[in-house]
Amino acid sequence: MVILYIVTFLGLFLLYDWLDGFEVDGKVYFVFVSLVLLLLFLLYRYFTHRKVYRQLSSRPTKPEDMLIQNPHSVLEEAYAQSMYANLQLYHSQMNHLKNRQQEYQTMLGHWVHQIKTPVSVISMLTQMNEGNEDFAKIQASVNKINYNLSQILTYLRTEDFAADLKIEQVPLRNAMSEVINDLKDFFISSSVYPSVSIEGDLSVYTDRKWLKIMLYQVMNNAIKYSEPDKNVQMAAKIAEDAVVLSITNEGAGIEPSDLYRVFDLFFTGENGRRFGESTGMGLYLVKKIADMLQHEYKLESIVDGATTFYLYFKNHD
Repeated sequence: MVILYIVTFLGLFLLYDWLDGFEVDGKVYFVFVSLVLLLLFLLYRYFTHRKVYRQLSSRPTKPEDMLIQNPHSVLEEAYAQSMYANLQLYHSQMNHLKNRQQEYQTMLGHWVHQIKTPVSVISMLTQMNEGNEDFAKIQASVNKINYNLSQILTYLRTEDFAADLKIEQVPLRNAMSEVINDLKDFFISSSVYPSVSIEGDLSVYTDRKWLKIMLYQVMNNAIKYSEPDKNVQMAAKIAEDAVVLSITNEGAGIEPSDLYRVFDLFFTGENGRRFGESTGMGLYLVKKIADMLQHEYKLESIVDGATTFYLYFKNHD
């Protein structure tokens, strides 16, 4: 519209001037009136379509922010209808994807529970033949299967984290002792020993179940990558406004290039290639749970030396 107006204005101006219809004062007056009319038109157009301009120049934080409330012009009405149709399509596709994801999670969870039944039967048979070296190897493989199945279930449960959350005071030493007891067979078979330096009355605010899952994953890695006849050291101290829990092992360590990627899903790094035991899920679950519980964490490591995982709890008692 603006370009058409300018072209028309120039055409009329040149035509009228060619016909000797303009004096000098007339030319100035013609240009002035034309510019005033153009300015009025632009102002009218801006105020009529300002909601559209505002929407196009802003960055929406959610899809609903793209809608125009109470459109006043034909353009605003057309824009509002188009955005509403797009929003409806977006919600329809999102609901479809959520339903598919829920169906997938339900199927995978059901499959894991189905697999656990025959695995439990195999475990019972190996326990009935305790002392037999071949059955001991089978039991070791069963333990790995159970661990991987538990990781899958944990991952699925984190998708509905808020529905299964209970923040309370948790005695840190008690929670650690329970995890050590769960891993006692792994400690024994690996010839690695737990060393706990945590005061019995030291408590932290967290979710007990999710805390134990995090500790289990970290300690499982600590045992797996420890040298035989070494200790996995667990300690806690009060530092400023937080309780700092540390879990340290001595063994393979982590390459500096891998240190900041070990929390990525399915990342196994150099140790995964050396030992062939890593799933790339354990520390990812630790990161995901710690983030949801708003616990800070840090990992330090020396290749072929000590590796320490730190977990920070604020508002301690």
